Amino acid sequence: MSITDAWGSHWVSAVNADTENSHIGRMSRFTLRLESTEGDKANFVYRAGLLSSGDPAADSQEDFIHLQGSPAAWAELADANAAPRRHDLLALLKSQEGLTVVTGYDGLLRHLRVITRLVEIGKANATV
Repeated sequence: MSITDAWGSHWVSAVNADTENSHIGRMSRFTLRLESTEGDKANFVYRAGLLSSGDPAADSQEDFIHLQGSPAAWAELADANAAPRRHDLLALLKSQEGLTVVTGYDGLLRHLRVITRLVEIGKANATV
């Protein structure tokens, strides 16, 4: 299962409708690639509180954050009832069988609050 399977296409709409997201994300600009170790991947562009699916412009100066993990790790990230130490983004980044920052660690830290909110919205709307 990929994260986009669990969160579905309604994730982008839910993020864009979230008032907390629009407030905390108004200064954030980044591209987020979510990739499964099995090769599934999805790109999202986040600009000033709005999330869209797709690739960044070729000349983009925005932060690029690439996260990779097994289908099981993505399922745990989407699971609102995941076990302790497997329940959120930071916990899964610390776990050996969790998620990995392929590139963009500085960007992840710079936009951590916004990305954490995106995960919270995804969990609230997950279909797992």
